[in-house]
Amino acid sequence: MYPTNSFETIIESIVHTEVSQLLKKLDEITVKRHRIYLTIKEVSSMTGIGTYTLRQLTYARAMPHLRVKSRLLFNEKDIAQTIQEFKEYGWTDPENNWDVETVQSDIEKLQSKKEGPILIDEVIRNIIREELDDFSKEILSQTKKDKERYYGRTVLTIKEAANYFRTSPSTIYSLIKEDGMPHLKLHSRFLVVLEEAEAFLWRETAKSYAEKGNIYWQRILKRLDWEERERNLSYEKALKRLEEST
Repeated sequence: MYPTNSFETIIESIVHTEVSQLLKKLDEITVKRHRIYLTIKEVSSMTGIGTYTLRQLTYARAMPHLRVKSRLLFNEKDIAQTIQEFKEYGWTDPENNWDVETVQSDIEKLQSKKEGPILIDEVIRNIIREELDDFSKEILSQTKKDKERYYGRTVLTIKEAANYFRTSPSTIYSLIKEDGMPHLKLHSRFLVVLEEAEAFLWRETAKSYAEKGNIYWQRILKRLDWEERERNLSYEKALKRLEEST
């Protein structure tokens, strides 16, 4: 004969297992959402490539990075392809990936057509994937008890943002007050929405190189502009459908 509490024990065990797995998944989503940024010295130590060469790769090969004022920050996954190609080919271009005429053609297509270019930079693909992934995962991450969440986004204090972007609180204040980085203000306290700050810094990084005439970064900036226009159009259509339904 089974003990009288066997059924309750089984149910309790199942619920405990399911809740534990859900919490673990939420933690994994949160960790995956956040990037770990490396300084140029750390990347140099990790790859064996000198800091001068790394700086040249950011310009001549549009290697993905963020500029936080004068500091360059890298994500290991984002730069893997560029580092691998440089170690294999050096500054040569056997696949013509860096052909100026090809890049210029891509820019012209973006200006004249609604569709994006056939050859899209891997970094742009990553951005799209992450945006779609974040959108689908936000449903799972919604919880009113999580004080660090703001509509599925991560809210940081100035000190936390400084630690995340490997800089000082004064630099974050400067980015907010002088450069217009998106932020929230609660009374006299400034808060930074991580995802918005990263998007802002990425665009500003691309813009800083594009304005200096770098054609490869111009292509990335054009692509970002096109994606932003498409998002705005989709948002406007959604609002219009909502108004018509009500």
